[in-house]
This record gives sequence, structure tokens and C-alpha cells, in this order.
Amino acid sequence: MASDPLFGWDLTFRTVEKDIKTKADIIVAFIHWNLTKRGFRNIGVGDERTLSGDEVKSEVLPTGWNDSEIFKLRYIYDNKLYILHGLNTDGNLIVNLMRSEDLAVTNIAVKIEDTVKEMSGPIDKMLPTHKDLMYNVKRDLLDTLTDRPTTTAHTQTTTGDNSNLRRPSDDPLRVPPRPMPGATPDTRDLWELPPANLPNIGRSDLDPFAPAGGGMIFNPFGPRRDIENPGLGIPGGLPRGAVPPGARFDPFGPPGVGPLGGRRPPPPDADHLPPPGFNDNMFM
Repeated sequence: MASDPLFGWDLTFRTVEKDIKTKADIIVAFIHWNLTKRGFRNIGVGDERTLSGDEVKSEVLPTGWNDSEIFKLRYIYDNKLYILHGLNTDGNLIVNLMRSEDLAVTNIAVKIEDTVKEMSGPIDKMLPTHKDLMYNVKRDLLDTLTDRPTTTAHTQTTTGDNSNLRRPSDDPLRVPPRPMPGATPDTRDLWELPPANLPNIGRSDLDPFAPAGGGMIFNPFGPRRDIENPGLGIPGGLPRGAVPPGARFDPFGPPGVGPLGGRRPPPPDADHLPPPGFNDNMFM
């Protein structure tokens, strides 16, 4: 047979019934009973955050537990100190449970008049919604805090288990190693040299040890000119279709003068890159 979820409440209430002054006291006594069911033990009133080692643990609320407007109760659970605070404000009882070791805090808010209907009698009459209150205390006040590891325990776990440490190769910010010269990895990267069949134009501008030639200025009359259209830009050697039928065309060289046999054709305009200080007065 399943155990009674309300087992122990009547005994707890009988021990504090003579001390009950307000409806908020009943809620605090009910929360205290839930704590003791979970394994918490009371060690007195106050909010002192240190342990002397000679505290007396008890399942009973201490003397003077509701003498102040603010409830302050100290508990020990799993060899750790917990402090319960309760504050009655605007008809709501705000309850905080703090773990002293790392100051982790959980809290719930209970509407006093909607929760407590009677000051004495069976729990069904005093706390008609006691099942909901018990569930909220367990979920929001206890489970969230007791199931959360402390900072110290988490640090020890991380330090002791080297298998969880990130390996250098898994670092997304790590620069991949540069491949050896001549190696062609399966995955193309920025360090890979261009294929040998591509014109090496512009390399001499980037490499101070590159041989003469190249650069960002492409010489159309050099050996790397367009082999498929050798006459492009040279008088008398325009490719077929360069001038549409009927279109006006102003030749860029002397009319009727074509390439001379056995000689390299002259440039179309010899002043496209004049030397410094040169002026032939051609625009006067």
C-alpha cells in the first residue's frame, strides 16, 4: 500500500498549534514539514551563514520561529547550510531558500488568503489547495536547488575528468597548419598554390623574390597574349566579326598599313605608357 503523502503533518501542526498567530504562520509550518520530509533538519532561527559544528538538528520548529515579521530559519541538508526566509507583503508570502555555500536561491510566492481558509482543523479545511502548494514547494523551492550542483563540486568534477577537456584539434579558433609545398590535400584551402596551367599574373607584385616579369600590368604584346586571337588590337589583324557590318570604324593605325613580314607589328599607340618626363606635344 502506498504511503500517505500527508503522513506527519498532524504531528507537526500539533507541536506548533499553540504558537500560530497568523495565516502566514500556517504556510511556514507547512513548508517546514515539507523540508523535514525531504531530509532537512532545523538548527534554529536567524540568518547566520556559518556552521560551528555543534548545532543540534531537529525536525521540530525552534522556539521563537514566528516572533519576527520576517521568518528566518536555518536548516542542514546533505551537510550543507540552508536559510529559509519568509516575508509577508501585500497579502503574499514570499519564501526564499538559499544555499549558503554558493548563495544559490529559489523562491515561491503564496497568496495567503486564497491558500489558508481556517486557522485550525483538518488540513482539507485549513489548506484546501494543499496538494498544489505541496507540488509548488517540491518543484520550485526544493528540487530546483537540491538537484543543482554547487560551484565547488562542479569545478572538482571538471578538473578531475580530463576526458571532457577540449583537445587542441577541436578548437574552432585554431588556425589549420599550412600544408607542405607541392602537397595537394583533398580539401582545397587558401594555402594551396594555383594550378600550373593558370597564368601567373600579378605574382611578382606579391613576392619580392619572384623573377622579373609579370606584375599587375598585363602586356598584350607579350608572350602571354591571347593565342586564339593573335591580332586583337593590332592594325590589320582584327579577328573576324570584330567590326559589325555597316558599323563605323575608325582605325587606330595608319590606313592600309598592316603587319610587316618577318617583323613584330608596332604597338597601336606608342604613348600609352610614356616614360617619366616625356611629352611629345601630341595634344597641342
